[in-house]
Amino acid sequence: MLHDYINRYLLQKNRGVYFKKGKWVFHILSVLSFWVVIVIRLSKLDTAGGISLQRVAAGIIILAPFIAFFYFYCLYLIPRCFKRNEYARFWIILVALLLILPWINIGLRLLSEPYISLLQVYRQQASFGRYVLQEYGDILYYFTGFTSMLFLMELLESIRTSKEIHSNARQLAATELHMARTNMNSEVMYRSLDGIISLLRRNSKDAPDAIIHFSDVLRYRLYESGNSKAPLEKELEQLHNLFLLHNRIDSGYPQATLEIEGNAGDKYIIPLTLIHIAEPLFTTYKEHTEWSMIYYILIEEEQLEIAVELTSGEDRMAEKLEAIRIQLNMLWRTELIFTVEKDLYNYSVRICIPILTRSVA
Repeated sequence: MLHDYINRYLLQKNRGVYFKKGKWVFHILSVLSFWVVIVIRLSKLDTAGGISLQRVAAGIIILAPFIAFFYFYCLYLIPRCFKRNEYARFWIILVALLLILPWINIGLRLLSEPYISLLQVYRQQASFGRYVLQEYGDILYYFTGFTSMLFLMELLESIRTSKEIHSNARQLAATELHMARTNMNSEVMYRSLDGIISLLRRNSKDAPDAIIHFSDVLRYRLYESGNSKAPLEKELEQLHNLFLLHNRIDSGYPQATLEIEGNAGDKYIIPLTLIHIAEPLFTTYKEHTEWSMIYYILIEEEQLEIAVELTSGEDRMAEKLEAIRIQLNMLWRTELIFTVEKDLYNYSVRICIPILTRSVA
């Protein structure tokens, strides 16, 4: 089924590819140029002066069979045979037509000689054997000229396709980057909303603060996710809000700890980097299991040293850590240092994040 769909798609894509996007102009110019060459050749045999209908008609009859062959070649043989890897069929039909076509031309001209005497003069200027050889030479000449035109079209099409692929790749990368930045972990979202609702139902004094922290993180996502960089101080502030939110809505659960050492100063980071590390780790908590997390950040001059000490019985911990690594690499578009050590249910994660300056885009 998939193979048939691909074949239909390729067939539809290749159909008329040599006529799309203004390429038909090349066909008209090529046909006219070859027709003019034939008419000029016939003018040496035509004694009539000025514009001769004999020359026009004879030129059309001489060129018409090849034009029919050529468009069979570019509309059928190439898209339906060559580009579908049916090479044996392609070459058999092509060689057979090239061998037969001169004789079709000769037969058509012989039938037209009673009506266009110039064709008879054209044939009688050489012996029949030489006339046949000349026909084969003309066919190869025309075929080489027209296929050179097709090669030029293929070259232009490949350039256009390469540009489209490059443009689509950039759009895809931008879309993936935007999704990576804006997509909030669904488990965190549900747990946060459920926790806030639970606080409101209990009339907890922590409910207003939890709502504010949740709103701040969402607002930060909305306004900073489209930027190429964000102040490190602002990123740390929202990371702190995320920890406060977790600790307030999960007041009955073990608390997560955030420790920061160093001066954020005039430093920048790609938005949501630190939050995307923390969010999936909050989802590793399971009821009636031992759980704890210490998220430690050391701010150096050129990079952030992040150490996470996590204790969790989460079955899919390796999968979640790998997802964090992939998302970080997508955000930064490079391979970051990301190491994990495991001892039973204890995980030590070490991450190095580059620091951007104000002038870095």
